[in-house]
Amino acid sequence: GLVARQTGQRVAGVVENMAGFAQPDGSVLELFGAGGGAEVARRLSAGQDEEVPLLASVPLSMSLREGGDAGAPLVLAAPGDPAAVQILRVADHLASR
Repeated sequence: GLVARQTGQRVAGVVENMAGFAQPDGSVLELFGAGGGAEVARRLSAGQDEEVPLLASVPLSMSLREGGDAGAPLVLAAPGDPAAVQILRVADHLASR
């Protein structure tokens, strides 16, 4: 985000990666703590005319890894997977800009 600012680019938002581990029951185990993506978005927004939103917090997901290995997009193969839901949020936001 800071490099984008230094080069005059607009930051569309923050996508937090590895935001917990999506468990089979649908819950998310916060392996690395929580709130990091929101904090990055807050810091990037400081002193700017436009807020930098947190677009998504994408959890680690076995289905995401397996789909990537198989060449099957998670959002098509398992759209209800917690990671797919977050990825689709990013796509929706960017498509509506």
